[in-house]
Amino acid sequence: MAATLQMKLRPGEPGRETAGRRTRRPRQDDCDGGRLTVEMRISTVWEGLAAAGVADCLMCGGPVEGNAAGGTCSSCGTTIS
Repeated sequence: MAATLQMKLRPGEPGRETAGRRTRRPRQDDCDGGRLTVEMRISTVWEGLAAAGVADCLMCGGPVEGNAAGGTCSSCGTTIS
């Protein structure tokens, strides 16, 4: 199943500030750096929507409420479909 994530970022918001930052290089045996991958994070949102009709937004942490097409964050407008 393919998923579409639409994010609304404006200059100065979190997510735009990573350019030029030094990042930790993951170990070769830990390709994701010990963090959740994007696929895992999106799957968590889908699971929350399917189980409870609500999940945490990937961008701001606000509530994503389920709808016929997927879900929309009531805080920042991010949609998942």
